[in-house]
Amino acid sequence: MAPSILRESLTIQENVPDALSVTLTRTTTTATATTLVPHGYASNDYVTVTGATPAGYNGKVKIAVTGLSTFTYTVSGVLATPATGTVTVTYFSDAQGGRKIGWATFRTIRAELVPVKAWEKLQVQALSGQLDARFRVHAIDAGGITDRMRAVWTPQWPAGQSTHTFEIAGVLPDGDGREWTLLDCGEVI
Repeated sequence: MAPSILRESLTIQENVPDALSVTLTRTTTTATATTLVPHGYASNDYVTVTGATPAGYNGKVKIAVTGLSTFTYTVSGVLATPATGTVTVTYFSDAQGGRKIGWATFRTIRAELVPVKAWEKLQVQALSGQLDARFRVHAIDAGGITDRMRAVWTPQWPAGQSTHTFEIAGVLPDGDGREWTLLDCGEVI
């Protein structure tokens, strides 16, 4: 395969949500977190709290949003209040386990769109999820790409095509994997 077949450009993105500084207080079994800036979270999102003392405030928690800069979550009723330490909160996922905020460009790579056969789509859907597109990339360019990233693609031909955003569902060797890697992708709806 000649490199000239790599006509498509993929922007690979990774989810790197900002860590926000918070203060924590507790009333009975409800911890209230107050951020210095609006957090952008929604009720039932999951966040990771770190750096709090006592440690019972820390961990991955499901939140209820009470304001632009406040949210609550459940903790033990015996924790000292307010929490001390350098406390931060980082977005983890929405209620369905998806990731929705904090996407940043990891790198842009050249790729070839590889046709996906109907039986392959059905097989992948039965086993693990959605397969809408497959891209072949140089193995060296695929270094560091994982199935927790996404790819943004605007077809080069015909002109004027809309942009597609895909969750990367698989990073697989093509052949012996020394030269080529396949990215199996499901479109984000």
